[in-house]
Amino acid sequence: MSAAIPVPIPGFGQAVAGLDWLELPGLDGKSTEVKQLGRGVNAAWQYIWSVKGKDGEYVAFVSKGEVKKRPAAAAALVRAAISEDTYLTLVDLGEGRLWVFAVSDGMPVNRMDRVADAIDLMGQVRDFLTSLPDPSKAPIYTDKPELFETLPYGLDIRPFSLEILGHSIKKRNFSKATFARHSTIPVAGIVAVALLASLAGGYAYYQDQADDAARRHAALLHRRQLAKRKKELASRVGAAINAAAPARIVVPAYVDALRDVPALISGWRLSAIECEGPDCTLTYKSQAFATWNGYLKAKPADWPAPSLDGDIQRVVQSVPVHLPSIAPRVAHALTQRDKVQLDLGNLAQIARPLGLTVTLQGGWDRVVAKATNVDDSWVPLRTGFSATGSAVLLKDLALRLPADAGVRSVSFKLDEKMTFDLKGEAYANP
Repeated sequence: MSAAIPVPIPGFGQAVAGLDWLELPGLDGKSTEVKQLGRGVNAAWQYIWSVKGKDGEYVAFVSKGEVKKRPAAAAALVRAAISEDTYLTLVDLGEGRLWVFAVSDGMPVNRMDRVADAIDLMGQVRDFLTSLPDPSKAPIYTDKPELFETLPYGLDIRPFSLEILGHSIKKRNFSKATFARHSTIPVAGIVAVALLASLAGGYAYYQDQADDAARRHAALLHRRQLAKRKKELASRVGAAINAAAPARIVVPAYVDALRDVPALISGWRLSAIECEGPDCTLTYKSQAFATWNGYLKAKPADWPAPSLDGDIQRVVQSVPVHLPSIAPRVAHALTQRDKVQLDLGNLAQIARPLGLTVTLQGGWDRVVAKATNVDDSWVPLRTGFSATGSAVLLKDLALRLPADAGVRSVSFKLDEKMTFDLKGEAYANP
C-alpha cells in the first residue's frame, strides 16, 4: 500500500493523497471484500469510491500510525470539484513534489493517485493519455502546463491548483470525503464469539476455518488483480507501439494525396505542408490582390472549408488523406532492437551521399513505464529518429525504413526546391 501523503486544502485543512485504489470484485459482498483487503495492509481507515448509476466500486485504506485523526481523501475532493467522468489532474505541492490523479469513466485509475517528482510521474501520465481513445477529449487540470508541451497530443489544458480546489468545494464535500473507521471483525462474529466463549475447541476450529477461507479468498483476489494488471499492461503496450503509423504505408499515401495539390489558387501560393495521421494541412500565402473570397471560389470543390484566422495573408487548408487498412503491430512480432538499430544506422550512412540526413535519437526507452508486481521484461522499446532532404527522395527513403519504423509527422517547405522534414519512431523487442 502506498504511503498516505498529507495535502493542505486551503480553507479546510489537510487531506491525504497518494492512495492505492483497489477494485472490489463484487463476488462475496462489499463488506466481506473490504475486510479481506484491509486485513493485508493493517488498515485503520477506509474510503469507498462509488458512482450512482455505475457498476463497480473501489476502496482505499490508510494504515495505523499514518495519521493521528480521521483523514479525508484528496481524490474525493477533486471529484466534488470536477464534473467530467474522465480527466487528469496534476498539481504542484511544492519542494519539487507533484500530485497526479486520474479518473476514467467515473472511477479512479489504477496507480494514478501518486505523489512524486515530474520525472517519475510523466511516464505514467503519458501512458494514461495513450490509453484513451481520444486524449484531447479528457481535460487536464494543472498548474504545471509546461510539463505537457512536449506530449504529441492536442490537449485540453485547464488551470487548477490546491487554491482553486479549496474555492471549488463546500464544507459538506469535505465531510463526505472523510474516511470511515475500518474493522476486520464482523458484528455477527462478535456475537458468535460471545455465544461460544465456553467452547474453546469449537471456536478454535471455527477460527481455523475462517482463516483458511480468508487465505484462499486473498489468493484468489491476488490472482485476479495480477491478471487484470497483465491485461492493462498489454493494452497500454499495444497502444504505444501503434502510436506512429508504418512509414512504408503512410508516406506513399501522403505523396499520392499531395500529387495534384495546386501550387497557386487565385493569387494564393502554397508555402508549406504538414501531414499527420489521416490529414495534411496546407498553408497558402497571399500574393498581390489575393482575397479570401477569391480562394474560396477557386479551391477544389471537394476540399473542406479552410481555416481563416487573424492573419489575412494566410489560408490554412486541411486535406483528408485516404490511408489503406493498417494491421496493428503486435509486441511479440517486433524485430530485435540490435537489428533495427543496425538497419537505421546503415540507412543513415547510405542516404548521406544523396543529400538526405537521417538522425537517430541515440537511445532506446521502454514504450510504457515500469509495471508493479508484473513481469514486464518483455515490454518493447522505442527510439526516435528524423530525416530531412529533397522531397523527391522521400518515398524511396520511407520504403527503405525498417518495417517497424513509424511516422509521427511529415512537413514540407516550398522554397527554390521542395524539402521535407520527417519525425518518426521505431519499435523493437529488447
